[in-house]
Amino acid sequence: MAVQNRIRKVQKRDRSLVPFDQGRIVHAILRAARSVGGFSLDHLPGVNDRLFQACGDEEHLAEFLSDIVVATLNHDRRHWIANFPPTIEEIQDTVIHVLRSFGFVTVADAYECWRWGKYWVRAGELTMSQFVGNGYPTPFHEEILAWNRAHGCDSVEGLNEIVRTGKLPGLVEAATARYE
Repeated sequence: MAVQNRIRKVQKRDRSLVPFDQGRIVHAILRAARSVGGFSLDHLPGVNDRLFQACGDEEHLAEFLSDIVVATLNHDRRHWIANFPPTIEEIQDTVIHVLRSFGFVTVADAYECWRWGKYWVRAGELTMSQFVGNGYPTPFHEEILAWNRAHGCDSVEGLNEIVRTGKLPGLVEAATARYE
């Protein structure tokens, strides 16, 4: 869905004006989604399942959500005037609002954690290495997630099926062998 964007500039934190780039919003939403294992963690039947069907993949879903962010920002006619562009904070607030409104609470939480982490780096309370080094390294996390998917234990439904069919002891043995 292409949205007619009337916003031309964005006001950065240092009050300088830079060209508006919707691709940055798409990239930020995708990065937040991928940091928690994708949008599928927030799949809510009857709430946002039509989005998953219509968009198909994560990239198209992030583009759709960014279109909603842009449409929301365009609703404030002040932003149409070059001297009154939206601030970075307004854009980030709108991203969080849109993610939560469409049921992507886990992704919104990840986005907000990243936002606050960057704030504490700018404030000097954290160093960039403390912020970036927090948590598991992404390749390690992706490796674990791939193993879980291969063994069908990456969702509550999958785990319930493993328990129901009596395959839990085998999964525990495989996991123990994998991590030893």
